[in-house]
Amino acid sequence: MRTITFLILLVISNGLFAQLELPKYDADDTIIRHRGYTLSYNSKFKQANWVAYLLTREETVKRFQRGEFFAADPLLPGTDFSIDYQKSGYDRGHLAPAADMGYSMETMVQSFFYTNMSPQVPRFNRGIWKKLEMQVRNWAVKYDSLYVVTGPIFDSVMPTIGTHRVAVPKAYYKVLLQRRNGNWEGIGFILPNSNTKVDFKEYATSIDKVEEITGLDFFWKWDNKVGNKVELKIFDKF
Repeated sequence: MRTITFLILLVISNGLFAQLELPKYDADDTIIRHRGYTLSYNSKFKQANWVAYLLTREETVKRFQRGEFFAADPLLPGTDFSIDYQKSGYDRGHLAPAADMGYSMETMVQSFFYTNMSPQVPRFNRGIWKKLEMQVRNWAVKYDSLYVVTGPIFDSVMPTIGTHRVAVPKAYYKVLLQRRNGNWEGIGFILPNSNTKVDFKEYATSIDKVEEITGLDFFWKWDNKVGNKVELKIFDKF
């Protein structure tokens, strides 16, 4: 099997910046901060542009079980999309997985806000997407902590569900950043929202490529000197 492990290695001598996981955003963007994650909300498409969080090894230990907590985001009125998903044929797909948020009841409940949901093809949500989420937790355990940013890839024209016209993305991205042996490493994934049976490893790519497709600027809080040291390396053996 072909293993694609394109990687970005950033070697830096300075320390962590505050909330390094947050992509660059404008002052008028709708930014919602919860204990477990931060998101940028897209009012046109009725879901997040991105969801970002730091996942530590300790946070991968599940202390609270998953429940059916789907609800409007209390920090953003008008985000109850429960009726839109009913009989739509799509799953309420988590962007920040519930399994990453099981370290407290508060974060578990937060993971079920509709601002953290996106319409996903059932076999995608329960298959390749779930497997990638499990791999992310494995990496967080292995490397002690991991910066995670994930979200939909939007088109100018997309199908929608429900009366609120919640957009159905064609694909999803996930970018990851971690530090190993004093060096920073990152990797990106772009996965089609479909019934694909392909292994998620086949969709690995560079963070630069994800930025090109999404128009987002990830991990931008490094200074230019650090950014100029980016080079391709192998992130990890799957």
